[in-house]
Amino acid sequence: MTLATRSLRAGGRDVPLLAGPGALRELPEALRASQFEGRLFVVADAVALDAHRSSVTDILSDAPVLLVSGAEEDKTLASVAEIWDWLVAQGAQRRDALVAFGGGVVCDLVGFAAACYLRGIALVNVPTTLLAQVDASVGGKTGVNHPRGKNLIGAFYQPLCVVADTDFLATLAPRAFANGMAEVAKMAMILDADLFERLEHLAPVLRPDSGEALAPIIARSIELKADIVERDERESGDRMLLNYGHTVGHALEAVAGYGTLLHGEAVAVGMQAAAFIARRMGVLHPEVAERQTRLLGDLELPLTWAAEPDAVLGRLSVDKKRAGSSQRWILAERVGAAQVRDDVPAEIVREAVSSVTAR
Repeated sequence: MTLATRSLRAGGRDVPLLAGPGALRELPEALRASQFEGRLFVVADAVALDAHRSSVTDILSDAPVLLVSGAEEDKTLASVAEIWDWLVAQGAQRRDALVAFGGGVVCDLVGFAAACYLRGIALVNVPTTLLAQVDASVGGKTGVNHPRGKNLIGAFYQPLCVVADTDFLATLAPRAFANGMAEVAKMAMILDADLFERLEHLAPVLRPDSGEALAPIIARSIELKADIVERDERESGDRMLLNYGHTVGHALEAVAGYGTLLHGEAVAVGMQAAAFIARRMGVLHPEVAERQTRLLGDLELPLTWAAEPDAVLGRLSVDKKRAGSSQRWILAERVGAAQVRDDVPAEIVREAVSSVTAR
């Protein structure tokens, strides 16, 4: 399959998005095209680098490398400070760039470090997991977790380039692969009925090494997110739709303890809660909700997670998606379309949370 190339217009410039097998080989040319002439400093997930060391050394042979943890519980300000200390010791300048090599945690962490170091140096995202390729690496959201909530400390900061090399996915564990497919299913449910139908047909046979089948799905997912970000970079309108499943999902992650419930798993459970609310509000037909349930099941994602409903409801109070005193909910109205609502009664929210946290 040929490489999928698209530019995302954000932050006043074009951000090249490269997706497909062998995409990392195209990074040097993409940097030359953007007139980048500084040095590269790689911050890499230790496990990801061990799995793909030859690819990195072949393409980025002259770049210093700092190894970090890709664990969700390590996505903290302390970890960002370690990156800053390293950059200072290396003498990194504003003309240089940080390369984030790893999953979503690394992309978020390194992106925030780049946004703040010298008030902003260039950032290159090289996501190595499916979740990061279709979500964390695209759109400019960076940040770290706070004890009271996920990604509460962060910044919007667009990368210089994003390279989603699908060859990296072959080494993913089944759970990590399913984790990423949750975000693909989310985007299909709210934005693209054709992609949803394609997933329905392929879900039972998709695996990390399904390179040819995965590449167009990933490219389409990246395109969908880029389209949204171009229209609404700072999440004041359409981009809020991408939070489908995240309202309850983020609360569940916090209650479970970061890293216990994977992000995509939490989103899948959150999608089920959102579908419950949409059905009760008369927004979503039960048969469509059942299609979502079947797809998530076929993707081997959880539909519920044992937790105390009151604890989850308490976490909703610090969610970033609140508008004043009202909780914003993204509700699917059919496959491929969704709406933002802030009029969901508290009792329906409680019922929805209870329905997905049953022990």
